[in-house]
Amino acid sequence: SVHPVSYVSLLEPVKESSIPNRHNLPPPPVLVEEQEEWEVAQSLDSKLRRGKLWYLVEWKGFSEDPERTTWESASNLTSSLDLVKDFHSLYPDKPGPNTSRV
Repeated sequence: SVHPVSYVSLLEPVKESSIPNRHNLPPPPVLVEEQEEWEVAQSLDSKLRRGKLWYLVEWKGFSEDPERTTWESASNLTSSLDLVKDFHSLYPDKPGPNTSRV
C-alpha cells in the first residue's frame, strides 16, 4: 500500500488555468469532529451585531471570488482560533472576544 505523504518542498500553489473560461474548482470541505467544514483562509473584519461577535471570513479556495466572503458568528469559528488571534494582533482596535457587548 502507498503511504499518502509528500515533501512540503515539492508542493506549489495551484495556478489558474490559461484556457479561457476554465476555473479551478474550490477544495472540498474537511471533516472536523465528524462534520464537514470549509477551511477558513483568513478573517478580514469583525463587528458586534445584537451583542454577538461576527467575523468577515475568506474561505480557503475561494479567495479569487470576493462575493464568497461571509459574516460568521465567532461561535462558528472554534476550529480557526489561531486565525482569529492573528486577525486581532494585526487589528487590535477591531471588536474581539474581550470587547464589551452592549
